[in-house]
Amino acid sequence: MAKVQSFADKAAKLAKKAESTVMCPDTNQETRLINVRLVEAVTTEKGSVKFLDRNMRVYESTYKPYKG
Repeated sequence: MAKVQSFADKAAKLAKKAESTVMCPDTNQETRLINVRLVEAVTTEKGSVKFLDRNMRVYESTYKPYKG
């Protein structure tokens, strides 16, 4: 039988895989990239509020979006 992975094992494996260090263009220092979820409130034409959410990678030192 195959070993059943727990959620913590899967999350740790993905975090280790996604962890990377790059040079931040603003500070010229080596920094990590982190994944964040941005939620934006947008008003529609009818006046109701709609929430748009998206996942982005940002520099940990400045929290500016990573382009690359």
